[in-house]
Amino acid sequence: MIRQRRRSALASLFILASLALTPLWPQAQKTPQALLAEAQALMLRGESYRAIDLLLEATRRNASYADAWLALAEVHYELGEYARAQTYLQEAQRFGPRTPAMRVLEGFSLIGLGRVDEARPHFEAALAALPNDRDARFGLALLDLRSGRTADARARLAASLRLAPRDPRALLSLALITKAEGKAQESASYLSEALRWTADDPEVCYAAALLSYENGDTAEAARLAKTALALKPAYGNPRLLLASLYLESGALNDARALLDEALGFNRRDTRAWYLLGMVEVAAGNSSEAEYAFSTLTGLRPDDEIARLALERLIMVSTKFEDPSRSGYAAYRFDRAAEFERRFQYDLALTEYRRGLSLDPYANQGRRRYAELLRLAKLPSSYLAELSFLAELGKTDQAVSDALEIYASFLERSVMLEWKLEPLSLGSKPYSLAIYASSSGGTPYHSGAELVVASYLRDLFAFSSQIEAPSSVARIDNFADSFRLARESGADYYLVVQVAETERDVLVSAELRVARTGALIERIDAPRSGNDRVSLAASRIVARVHEALPLRGELVQRKADKAVADIGRVDGVAPGDVFLVIKNGSLSIKPEGPGLAWSPADVVGRFTVSRVEDEISEGVLKREGFFDRMNPRDHLVREPAKDDKAPVAPVAAAVAAPGLWTTLFDRVRSLY
Repeated sequence: MIRQRRRSALASLFILASLALTPLWPQAQKTPQALLAEAQALMLRGESYRAIDLLLEATRRNASYADAWLALAEVHYELGEYARAQTYLQEAQRFGPRTPAMRVLEGFSLIGLGRVDEARPHFEAALAALPNDRDARFGLALLDLRSGRTADARARLAASLRLAPRDPRALLSLALITKAEGKAQESASYLSEALRWTADDPEVCYAAALLSYENGDTAEAARLAKTALALKPAYGNPRLLLASLYLESGALNDARALLDEALGFNRRDTRAWYLLGMVEVAAGNSSEAEYAFSTLTGLRPDDEIARLALERLIMVSTKFEDPSRSGYAAYRFDRAAEFERRFQYDLALTEYRRGLSLDPYANQGRRRYAELLRLAKLPSSYLAELSFLAELGKTDQAVSDALEIYASFLERSVMLEWKLEPLSLGSKPYSLAIYASSSGGTPYHSGAELVVASYLRDLFAFSSQIEAPSSVARIDNFADSFRLARESGADYYLVVQVAETERDVLVSAELRVARTGALIERIDAPRSGNDRVSLAASRIVARVHEALPLRGELVQRKADKAVADIGRVDGVAPGDVFLVIKNGSLSIKPEGPGLAWSPADVVGRFTVSRVEDEISEGVLKREGFFDRMNPRDHLVREPAKDDKAPVAPVAAAVAAPGLWTTLFDRVRSLY
């Protein structure tokens, strides 16, 4: 009986082992050719990992099987593993002829690796061997786009369409290119034709969904995104687009459900975490939004948009005393210290200011910031920072000594000699309203334009010339921004747009006159690499300051001496001469940058003799027989003698084609 039970147990184990091994036996009996055929069928269904398993087995059995090596290269290219694809291509070329298909795949892999210049010879060689190779033709069109030659790219794709009029990818590529060229009707025609042939291709459906969204057809965009998801449930891009559409329409629960699905597929999906944070912000769930953004910045500390969104949330939803603020501020202080080590003091100042906006009571952060102000030869500002530390009770011997030394040093300052208080200085001369507007495309981060516009507003808060409002509004068109700016009483307004990919950002801004809506300057700030958002924002701020002429006021007067509310932070130096314009007689030019006044309203000149951080002392010289100069009169730089009017420079920054690759990336994603 025991022997019988043992035999039964052994038989059961044998059956279980047999069942476990059964899937391997048919594969073991298949030829490499059969394994390749099965793998190719799996690749068509999007089952890349199973296909790789079969292909590796095929190459293990026949190490010189060039077709299997080529298929391995193809499937790894689809996974975005371009370096691995190159390795398998080399194996395929060892054991077989260098076919046009190999050449084309090598070209696209080089593009994926960022070695764009090396790709062209491969596409040209493929076309020389096979003149009607559509993939090679597309590769060259893609390189034309990268170089900014959109007309050449369009011509190549049009030639491909003559060979295959129903090619949806070529049609969509042309729709994207013509849209970028401003040919909306032609783009819509290409899109309409492409949609006739996109029933079974999730990537093309997604690209069509994006283009439909950009054309304002959100219903069609949602339909195509759902189609792409039905064809490929694990496809993340259409799910994120659909979630963005739900977020914009206020269907927050639907958006949250989709994002939960996305994170179920990939817990490290940073774009899903970002969107989830935006959904929770819209829902008023601050703690949930903080968790989502914090998770994302933990996964990607270099994601500037996400960090700015997180910091904005913290500044709006918590009090200054909240202990969580110090942790977020520490990141900014660490970056500032790193910039200091590299002698990039302007960047360090920006980071210290951002950190202190988060945690105003930070002891070491404020000390380091004060030290930079001292090095920048701004002693009054340095003393003000140390005095604030003393008010907080965060002093030690070094701070006490510095307070005593600089208080003594500044006893003969202009401010003390004239018995002025900071509040007695004039207000900032220009008011600037800031608005966020969609770029017409789908940014890598949904709502990035509002995040960046708010960041710009924070940067302008440290300007001595520009007063920005406490909030930033999102607008849909020119009429809305013009109306809001004019009714707010602002002098100027800035409309901010953001376009981005995973690697690049283009922050664009239109600076306009609030009274008339006249365009002063369009500023484009394309940036790539690390710190691209902060560098682009700094470029916008700098250009706005350059476009608006320096303006000040007389604060006090004693005989022929006077004090003005402009100083070293405004670029004023001893010897500078300013016109004194009668109070109330200075106006903003309605048609562009600059200030306007009547020659009869020029009552004198102010020549700077002493300059401090934010004020200047100088000598007055009257214009005409009578002395008509008084406090609150305006100060402007005297225009050059050959200038007909005091006009600020307005040359716009133009984005170089090689720096901005949005169109290139969009079209490349189709192949």
